[in-house]
Amino acid sequence: MNSRGLVSVIIPVYNVRPYLEEALDSVLRQSHRNLEILLIDDGSTDGSGELCDVYAKKDGRVHVLHRIHKGLSAARNAGLDAMTGDAVAFLDADDAYAPGFVEETVSAMAREGADLVICRFTSHPEAGPLRLEGSEKPSPSIATGNYDRPGILRALADGTVNISVWNKLYARELWKTVRFPEGHVYEDVDVAFGIFSLCRSTVVLDRPLVLHRRRAGSISGTCSEENIRDRDLADSHFAAFLEQHTPELFTPGQLEHYRRTRLKRMLQYYLGYIASAKKPKNPFARELRERILDYAKTAELRGCPLRARAVYHVLRICPVLLMIYPLYRSVRHVLHRL
Repeated sequence: MNSRGLVSVIIPVYNVRPYLEEALDSVLRQSHRNLEILLIDDGSTDGSGELCDVYAKKDGRVHVLHRIHKGLSAARNAGLDAMTGDAVAFLDADDAYAPGFVEETVSAMAREGADLVICRFTSHPEAGPLRLEGSEKPSPSIATGNYDRPGILRALADGTVNISVWNKLYARELWKTVRFPEGHVYEDVDVAFGIFSLCRSTVVLDRPLVLHRRRAGSISGTCSEENIRDRDLADSHFAAFLEQHTPELFTPGQLEHYRRTRLKRMLQYYLGYIASAKKPKNPFARELRERILDYAKTAELRGCPLRARAVYHVLRICPVLLMIYPLYRSVRHVLHRL
């Protein structure tokens, strides 16, 4: 890619009016000016769609597509179908770019002949403007440098690189045959290993160039039955990919690490679910318990943290005792507010 090439920035928009202006301004302020900014209004009802139109009138690089609400994956796919850039980036409408995000990632892609460029990001509270104070701890933890296909896939298995699409610049060609699975919440999981498998060269930059907002009410942060099923389905796809390519690509240790990670995640989901549903004996809670017991057959439990092991054994022997956990969370929340 040429360092002055056209970059498409895809921004799905759905009822994010309090944050949208900050996100859009961060894109318009990019030092790399050759941009195609695609705003996919996914049936917003809070004025977000009208604000998109205001920005389109203000800057010719902004293009708006209004559509009925179909979800984040469908909105991103609509952007991919409409894009004309040499490379593409995604931005969530409640996040923001640092001014050099596009320029620095494009320069790295052109310099190294890379298919994918990953930058670090910082996480910020939901309230208030997104600002770099200098005290934030950047993520992900993957080391800076150039990775071949096996190297970046192993980093994904190790959990040192994040699956999210919004801190990355992709060569256009990567998306010729790949789209986000529609109707699912954890679409990034399936897309991540599919895209990484196509990358001959991936560059990781050291500087944090994306400011990510942590929102308590985000869809993926909710321990609902639908979300848990979605994440477990996506995890099962990656687990199958790991098993299929071990040991020629992944080590047995990396496969075991992922199995432990999946077990720990399901234990956290179980605690979150009973804390919200308050029904440890309802059908889904029982189903979730059986899944966890099944996953523990292949995961090395001794390698899990003490807290995870304790929760697992209580879950196995007497799950009703875990009802204490929601009470503990409530008391801790009250004490914290005091």
